[in-house]
Amino acid sequence: MFHHQESPSQPASVVPQSSETKPSSPPPVLGAPKEFTLNQVGELLEKNLKWSQIIYEQNRKINRKLFISSLFGWIYFILIVAPIILAVWFLPPVFKDLYGQYQGLLGGGAGVTTNLQTNSSMDQILKLLPLDAARQEQLKALLK
Repeated sequence: MFHHQESPSQPASVVPQSSETKPSSPPPVLGAPKEFTLNQVGELLEKNLKWSQIIYEQNRKINRKLFISSLFGWIYFILIVAPIILAVWFLPPVFKDLYGQYQGLLGGGAGVTTNLQTNSSMDQILKLLPLDAARQEQLKALLK
């Protein structure tokens, strides 16, 4: 896809062809020794082992932090959702009682007040009106 042009100051990376060709020799890698000695291989293995240990410790720390963050995420979720569920479950009866008390304070017939209380309050209102007993009975019959 991309064609890299070699600069003229650098030598070509291709080994010049001689009249005699060697059977299947891989092309040389730039910057790497052609053959490794036993000491060099041992040093490379030790470096590789040290890097592997460092990476392993970092991965353990990252996994621990991910676990703790996901655990706290669930705890925060429960702390937010649980009160909402409890509120939906327990608050409607409380609101119904409060609404009944509020209606009782305003003089409405709903909620806490009973028929006896509404009848007695109706009798009190009818006594305030300048009506005779027969008319009061007619009003009671109409309002019931």
